[in-house]
Parts: sequence; structure tokens; C-alpha cells
Amino acid sequence: MKANISKEAKLQFLDDYFVSTKEAVDMLQISKQNFYSLVNRNKIERVNKSGVVLYFKDEIKERLNSQGDLRYKYRPFDYRK
Repeated sequence: MKANISKEAKLQFLDDYFVSTKEAVDMLQISKQNFYSLVNRNKIERVNKSGVVLYFKDEIKERLNSQGDLRYKYRPFDYRK
């Protein structure tokens, strides 16, 4: 038996838990090329549904939080005085 969930509730669910490629790139402030590299190396998981690609918002936020440490680790010359 299917639950009757309004269209607005479904859209809100998508907004709360998933982001598009453009939204993810904007959140992480990286190039699309860099983003697709992360996806292809399985650093970020994608969800495919009928030709639509979405990403878990929590995973993007996690990556954003660790991004500073990763940049320092792999680009220490940017932080030298």
C-alpha cells in the first residue's frame, strides 16, 4: 500500500537529502572537471535514476568540511609564509 505524500513533501525531501551536479560544484567551490574526478575515483557517490544524476547532500557537506585539511595536506606550498 502506497502512502499518500504530497508533491511538495516529495520535493522537500529531495531538497533536504540530494543535490544536483551544479549545486555540488557550487557548494565545494571546485571545477566540474575536479568534481567528476572525485566521482570517478569513488570519493563521492552518485545516484542515477532514469537519466537524472543526484548526489547525497550529507556526503557533499562532509567533503566540504574535510576540504581544508585535504588542501593543506596536498598543497602545503599554498600555506607557506
